[in-house]
Amino acid sequence: MVKNHHEYEVKILFHSVLFLPYWPGYGTRPTQGGRPYLAGESFLAPAAGMKVTIPQNWKGFYPHNSEIFTMANDTSVDITCMYFANQTTLKKLASNWKKGFPLAQGLSIELDGGTSKKGDILSAKIIVAGNDMVEGFLQARCGEYEYCITAMVFGQKTEMINYYGKLESVISEIEFVKPIPISELDVFDWQKELTGKYLFSYDRDKASKKEGQIWLNLDGTFKSKMKSTGMFKEQTGKYKGTKKGSYLIYNEKNGEPAKLVLLFSKLPEVTLPLEKRDNQFYINGQVFYFSYQ
Repeated sequence: MVKNHHEYEVKILFHSVLFLPYWPGYGTRPTQGGRPYLAGESFLAPAAGMKVTIPQNWKGFYPHNSEIFTMANDTSVDITCMYFANQTTLKKLASNWKKGFPLAQGLSIELDGGTSKKGDILSAKIIVAGNDMVEGFLQARCGEYEYCITAMVFGQKTEMINYYGKLESVISEIEFVKPIPISELDVFDWQKELTGKYLFSYDRDKASKKEGQIWLNLDGTFKSKMKSTGMFKEQTGKYKGTKKGSYLIYNEKNGEPAKLVLLFSKLPEVTLPLEKRDNQFYINGQVFYFSYQ
């Protein structure tokens, strides 16, 4: 019964978690779905401006196609940790904690006593009203960018009673960095990713033969080789075969879609809309791939 209760807590409370996949600029290892994270490994919550290092005696897991990251104690003790990130202050958090908050139907989190503060960490012991077998602890810290991180650690009373002195590391080792707006997280840098790359697409019947190929050289020139109009759909057949010229890549800006402009040396220029959706890349509405030349 207690095990099922733990699983339900994870399902309900993680809707508020702001930990997102890896963002390139910080030099931290990308978040990889479907594999465990061990003590000492790090991941990023870029929208909340936090770098989290898995503390000693903990392990984490990032499910495929999810924005959820959960941690559990990797010893024989069944202890779970959840993180919550919000733009708030420790004073507001302390006030909200005192009011308690619902966990699930018939279950709620309540403070077992008052709050305390040690250094920059706010703490409070909690109980789960509706289940007297479970108790835990809340801890919170705030960074310089107005985001605070709250860790809720909980487990069976018989396990938690000997664990309170070991909880500081779940929140004290979190680093605060400058947040990146969610709108920027979804912007793909086409200029950076396609410059100097080899672009190709396949026949519409998904045969192995390449239908269209474009080499975008680092010096701003390109070479294309088309067996059919393919990526140049709605253009005449004069673009078939091997052609050369220069190119320009424009990122999405002010509502205008990203695009690749091919300036042919002896033909009119061609503008190819670029799109990324569901981790798939499209050029002029057709799936394409790219790699280093």
